[in-house]
Amino acid sequence: MSPVTAPHPLPVLPDQFLARIEAAVDAGPALDAQLTALDPARFTSVFLVGCGGSLFTFAPLRCLLDLSPVPVFTFNSDELVLRRPARLGPGALVIVSSTRGATRETAAAARAARAAGASVIGVTQDPDSIVATACERVLLHQGVEAKQVILAQVGWFLLRAFGAASDKELSRAMTALRQSPPAFAQAHYEWDGRLAEMARLLHTEPVLYVLGSGPLEGAAQTLAMCYLQEMLKLNAAAISAGEFLHGPFEVITDEVPVILLNGDDVTRPMADRAERFLRQYTSKLWLLDGAALQLGSVDEPLRPLVGDLVLGSTVLNRIAEHFAAWTGRQLTDRRYMWKIDY
Repeated sequence: MSPVTAPHPLPVLPDQFLARIEAAVDAGPALDAQLTALDPARFTSVFLVGCGGSLFTFAPLRCLLDLSPVPVFTFNSDELVLRRPARLGPGALVIVSSTRGATRETAAAARAARAAGASVIGVTQDPDSIVATACERVLLHQGVEAKQVILAQVGWFLLRAFGAASDKELSRAMTALRQSPPAFAQAHYEWDGRLAEMARLLHTEPVLYVLGSGPLEGAAQTLAMCYLQEMLKLNAAAISAGEFLHGPFEVITDEVPVILLNGDDVTRPMADRAERFLRQYTSKLWLLDGAALQLGSVDEPLRPLVGDLVLGSTVLNRIAEHFAAWTGRQLTDRRYMWKIDY
């Protein structure tokens, strides 16, 4: 019996997909120079600021910077403006993110941070946007994969500046990122069979739960809130794998679907524990394991540096494309966003 195909076509990989990621890799020396010009050794705190997916995709960078003695905080843009944390001052580095640069709350957060004396870097695709013009410096990217590569480089350059990474460790990380573009491209199609079946079986479910830990907790939020809720109008909820067994697991029955994102990082035992429970109590578990990705030509010892970035970007987008193929909804459609005053 031939597999059931979705009623709507799947997108193909864009022609410029690899080139955009390679451009982000090549931008490494320029990024290093921008950070060096700010004298990063003087920073006593780092704030990662954004809204929605732009905030969630900071998760790998947040986990990376936790390895340094400099405290790192993640803030929703509005929350930063309203709360004005005491560390938001001349010793703070604030990195704000907005894909199109049109998020008013994030532009306001950048202005508030600069007014407090902080150094502010914007990460966006549009150098002329309201977010970019509110920032002291701007790092440009072309797509979510390129953004992940840029943020990873920023993280490693800061770790070196903070004395938390040696030149050897930095070189190893840069090697992994240079090897990463084909890994992103391969992941676009690598799990197509499984993702097609997952979308076929889950797109009519009344609610979907998405779990992730550490760097992939943000990916779980992105999948649930941005792709499934915002773009596809499906009821979904993101849950930290670490918090899952402290309340949320009580909703699990044999008929409750769960998508579990597991990574190749130090928080893997948290997702493994959730998996052991789910294997016993639901028949609708879909495990997406970053450690099982082929990752192209990435050297084996460097896989953990790349796998979570690929799973949290390319694979998530491909999941959304499969769900769109079954629902018939366009990922660019919105009911309220950018259409009404909110």
